Amino acid sequence: MQANKFRIIGLVLVAGLLAFTWLRIGLSKSTEIRQPIRFNHKKHVQGGLECSGCHQTVKDQATAGRPETSLCMTCHEASVTKNPEENLIREYAQRHEEIPWQRVIKLPDHVFFSHRRHVSTEKLDCTSCHEAIGQSSEPPSRPIKFSMDSCLACHQKMKASVDCVACHK
Repeated sequence: MQANKFRIIGLVLVAGLLAFTWLRIGLSKSTEIRQPIRFNHKKHVQGGLECSGCHQTVKDQATAGRPETSLCMTCHEASVTKNPEENLIREYAQRHEEIPWQRVIKLPDHVFFSHRRHVSTEKLDCTSCHEAIGQSSEPPSRPIKFSMDSCLACHQKMKASVDCVACHK
């Protein structure tokens, strides 16, 4: 009788450990971001590009936009570097495909954020929210999440509206 009890406890523990491991692996893969090209923000900033040079809708639309392949080709039609990643840009262009950039910033569905409002109207610099992205040589591998606390702190500091309907749908 005692042996059966220990077997059952052992089976439950093993099953629990397997379930936990399966969930951890599944969740980590679902939140991992893999960009099609290992974009180096730092090199582009050092080369004199501004954020709006690639994110061309940042000043007049809610979304900042991701660069189209044709825009990348204005500089990368010929090799600029010895980085093999650069060849991928030309491969997308030869196939007449857009580079399938993955969205990095994740906001809850009930939150509305307008780049136009923050950049053009309020004259905020991109680093106000995106901090050191211009110094990163690797693309983010996880979604960048913003908290309500960080947004509220900035709104209070800038004396912007903290009314719920200003940001929440």
